[in-house]
Amino acid sequence: MFRRFLAVFVVLAFGVLLAPAASAAALGPAVRVMPLGDSITWGVGSATTSSYRAPLSRLLAAQSRYSARFVGTQASGSLPGPANEGHSGYTIDQLTAGIDGWVAVDRPDVVLLHVGINDLARGIDVARAPQRLRTLVDRIFADRPGVALLFLGLIPTTPGLESATASFNSGVKAMQGSEQQAGHRFRYVDPPALTSAEMADDLHPDDAGYQRMAQSLYGPLDQAYTDGWIASRPALGAASEAGGAGKVRWADFDGDGRADYLTVASTGAVSAYLNRGGDGRGGWSVLGQVATGTTTDPARVRLADFDGDGRADYLTIAASGAVSGYLNRGGDGHGGWLGLGQVATGTTTDPARVRFADVDGDGRTDYLTIAGNGAVSAYLNRGGDGRGGWLGLGQVATGTTTDPAQVRFADFDGDGAADYAALAASGAVSAYLNRGGDGRGGWLPYGQVATGLTTAADRVAFADFTGGGTADYVLADSTSTAATVYSWEGGDGHGGWTDLGKVAGGVVVG
Repeated sequence: MFRRFLAVFVVLAFGVLLAPAASAAALGPAVRVMPLGDSITWGVGSATTSSYRAPLSRLLAAQSRYSARFVGTQASGSLPGPANEGHSGYTIDQLTAGIDGWVAVDRPDVVLLHVGINDLARGIDVARAPQRLRTLVDRIFADRPGVALLFLGLIPTTPGLESATASFNSGVKAMQGSEQQAGHRFRYVDPPALTSAEMADDLHPDDAGYQRMAQSLYGPLDQAYTDGWIASRPALGAASEAGGAGKVRWADFDGDGRADYLTVASTGAVSAYLNRGGDGRGGWSVLGQVATGTTTDPARVRLADFDGDGRADYLTIAASGAVSGYLNRGGDGHGGWLGLGQVATGTTTDPARVRFADVDGDGRTDYLTIAGNGAVSAYLNRGGDGRGGWLGLGQVATGTTTDPAQVRFADFDGDGAADYAALAASGAVSAYLNRGGDGRGGWLPYGQVATGLTTAADRVAFADFTGGGTADYVLADSTSTAATVYSWEGGDGHGGWTDLGKVAGGVVVG
């Protein structure tokens, strides 16, 4: 059982003497941003298909009031969060036809809309284009009441369409007053007048043009947050476990958005070292032992956010397969734990086939199992046994390997939902972005995201070490509990990784 205790002095091997636990400023609240449009949103014309999204993400990252997370069923570009709803060739009406499903999956707090150039270029009902756009806009507000919607006008210098874009933009801008009077958070954003040198072709900007589009959007987006238009929530990243059954686990224990270093001893005791940047970048804060534990089998201990408060909770898998939960209230000596008792009867007695990951992006960990054929089944956490139960989704992925040790669930695109990753025998990592799972939007193959650094799968974990909202590559040392981290910048072919070096020298775990 869990009990409080007085902290004792611990000598650690992290390379620097770790400071006592101290509070750290939490990351700014998370804002889900849906870039919505056609091939311009996708990134045609950009050397890296990054559109305005890459420069906009850099502008947003330079402020700390909120943390922007791009969401969408598509993925393109060389940036940490490639998700978007850019659909090449689409017209206004085609976006309207698909918007209900995309909003349901993406759950945006703000929509960045840029569409209409294909309608004008093809001569599709040009006179009524602003009215047709209003239909799309009102559908978005109906699907997602309270969402903020910024419409970036069409590029007024688009060759051969100068008059048409001027008329269209004028019509859309005139919508602003009536939309706001209706209680909608709608704002028209004046587009940049790009030069021919900033266009890749007659319709699409190049990277210099996309940079100017980003600059046009950033100010109104930031102002919308200041004006209270954007309903944000705490940045949550603790709902998916990382570290497998090893002695070292990675989980956000204090709710600041960064994965902390936790150890599970052979006695079941858990000790915590809070991530303040890691060795050479702010160090660690020592909490020491935070749980005495309830089992002496570390493989049956999991650390994931069960109640959605942003802090990892303590879960155990019994020999029967039943799962018990203890909610993190600070841990032993720091607020203790709240025992929930049994939260799931479980569907397998083999803990190696059980995963806890947030597959629906609601901030609460869900129960997943990996069958002998590699198929993944999911049960969505609605409070657990006796408290709202579970929603069985059935099979959500056929899987790409029959070896559960090669499978990881982690959020690579920053939309809050855990994606599927598989480690090959060579150590290479392939990712499949979660768009709802089998029968519910499927998976988006993202290809190889890392060549890998080891063929030993048990040395590889994915956790958000930097607090950027995406999973970083954590490599455990082969002979100790030290760890090296490579921060996600989009993965191989999409922005790569940044080598942070050894972030923890490790500790002795009994």
